[in-house]
Amino acid sequence: MTNPIGNQLVRATLARFEAARQESLATIELYLNAAVGVSEHPNVVSELAGAVTKLAAAEEALDSLDRNFLRAQVDNSDNMVSGPDSAAEDD
Repeated sequence: MTNPIGNQLVRATLARFEAARQESLATIELYLNAAVGVSEHPNVVSELAGAVTKLAAAEEALDSLDRNFLRAQVDNSDNMVSGPDSAAEDD
């Protein structure tokens, strides 16, 4: 992506979903490893399921951004390097 504002927006969106991912992981770790966290929440299974759902959504969003914007950016730059002139050089 050659648009600097677009790059900044993608980076900001990545940071947002990475923060959501880290928050979900911390919540899951708390429920699984700290008895104090569990005792304060009578609906532990529901809370844990919610954290796992948020984790999955954040990871899916990160993968989507990677596939559609980050890897696409690398693929596009590779296509620029290997243009019609480079095919003629191979012959």
